[in-house]
Amino acid sequence: MAKYTLLLTMLGIAALASGQCTNPVNRPEIRSMSPQDRSRFFAAVDKLRHNGELDRLSKLHVDNADTIHGHPVFLAFHRVFVSDFAAALNKVDPGVPVPYWDWSLDATNPAASELFTSDYLGGNGVGKDNCVADGPCADWKMDIDSPHCLARKFNQGDSIAPFWPPEALFSMQKTCNQYGALSSGIENGCHGAVHLGISGDMSTMFAPNDPFFFLHHGMVDKLWYDWQLMEPDTRFSLYDNVNYNDPPVSPDDTIPGYPNMRVKDSLDPRNGLCYTYGSSGSNEAAKRLMQEVDRQSGMKNGPGKSPTVPSPQSASAMSTPADAAGLAPSAGPTSPVGPMPPVGPMSTAGPMSSAAASSALNTAAGNNMPSADSAAKLDELTSQVSRLSGNSNDKASASAALHDQQVNFLQSVLLNSMTPNHGLDIASAFLNRQNRFLKRQLNALVRREQAETPGLALDDILSGLASGLLGKDGVVGHLLQGLGHVVEVLPQGLGETLKAVGGIAEDVTNDVFKILNLPKIDLAKVPEEERHIPYVTTLPEWWYKNNNLNATYAQQLHSQIHDMIDGYNSIPGYISPATAHYLAKKYGNHS
Repeated sequence: MAKYTLLLTMLGIAALASGQCTNPVNRPEIRSMSPQDRSRFFAAVDKLRHNGELDRLSKLHVDNADTIHGHPVFLAFHRVFVSDFAAALNKVDPGVPVPYWDWSLDATNPAASELFTSDYLGGNGVGKDNCVADGPCADWKMDIDSPHCLARKFNQGDSIAPFWPPEALFSMQKTCNQYGALSSGIENGCHGAVHLGISGDMSTMFAPNDPFFFLHHGMVDKLWYDWQLMEPDTRFSLYDNVNYNDPPVSPDDTIPGYPNMRVKDSLDPRNGLCYTYGSSGSNEAAKRLMQEVDRQSGMKNGPGKSPTVPSPQSASAMSTPADAAGLAPSAGPTSPVGPMPPVGPMSTAGPMSSAAASSALNTAAGNNMPSADSAAKLDELTSQVSRLSGNSNDKASASAALHDQQVNFLQSVLLNSMTPNHGLDIASAFLNRQNRFLKRQLNALVRREQAETPGLALDDILSGLASGLLGKDGVVGHLLQGLGHVVEVLPQGLGETLKAVGGIAEDVTNDVFKILNLPKIDLAKVPEEERHIPYVTTLPEWWYKNNNLNATYAQQLHSQIHDMIDGYNSIPGYISPATAHYLAKKYGNHS
């Protein structure tokens, strides 16, 4: 019977994806549903638990775990997987609404969300096994991966570490120009914080045991969907392996676990899978705030000038949106040996030409002498090359020359660092902001005494370093590659741009509350620390390993998010949509 149900479900999804959609189903944010519709949804989910469909979905996720995480198919698989869940629900209750959870609105204090009350999905687990004891999932007994109670174990005891706020998600969407950049940014960034925040079953590969999984991945899918809507003429067909180490991918690839489904069947849910998403307001509120940030940035650039907002560019999309909050360098680009040739004013056509960058890099090639000044200039040059415009040959030449400069510089740092107390400041100057992990490795090399490697001459040591760290497959190469990925996901230097904003006027704050349909509160009565966006916590190493993720890449994203949060918190009068949502619940009836 289970195999028969599985076959019907898979055939149903394949038929849906290949058919014509005339009336897409709207997926609502769960808090916008009526109590009756929520109860209907919870009852349908419970039927899936009893008829074996929830077990089937969990097992499918477990069986394909290695191929659906840490690979380009991550977003595509989970889009189909949530649609599989929706199809199963509609078999037991035709027309039942299938919601998503906009957890970014709860980013400030996730455990205070309505969703962790008995009216929604119940709260934290209790007892030695952390069993869910309230709400519609109370006392659930699960069979996948082995018999146990449905468990939740919040990652901070009775509370949950903060999630990515709406403005961070919006910045990522505005920065990414390719599918793989967005997918890797979500997977290495915001996605894991929700799984590990709730934890219990949610931190395992049988996470689909918990209905929170499908609400969470509905939001993940909506992030992709909203990104596609930003450029609908092209993005509903984009699929690539940018930021992944996978071989080339194709929209004709089969989706793991669904032999009758191709990636292309998932790319435009408005047609094949036949659904759209309702708005929660978080994206619109973040956009309103970013418009004000950009307006003030434009005023600082001078009268009559619009804000310059370079975002990392790709070979397939070299234009820069004018309304994306970002950083316009105040000085011209530089090379490790001095100023770059002038390339004209920054504009939305691209911050600099790749031909000019390539020429300047080639001129600078061969100058390996490390100094704090050259480290800072190479850092700036790295940022400039990440935003090149021009033809692909010039961009490739500039990128290759930059890589050589980076490796040569680091090699020189390593060689000079073999002498005690020399080179450490240089390494720090270049690497502190870029990659703390590599900095630690360089610091360790500086402190290492030759006596620790008996029987090896200095030449042998340096040869090993050159091979293991600087060789084609060495650590440095991989880390530099990871850094290149990061700048395609979040705008570099946004934190510094935000710190230059004079303040957010009350009318803009009022707009945020209106967009979110929240009661306005007297913010003057709210303690300052509660008005700030809290930091996002780092995820444990085992999470990155189990999900085939790049820990270095994820840590860099984490560092950029902290810089971004610092920038927002430095703006007088700034209130994040997530903070507004939390404060309205806490103070709305008392101010």
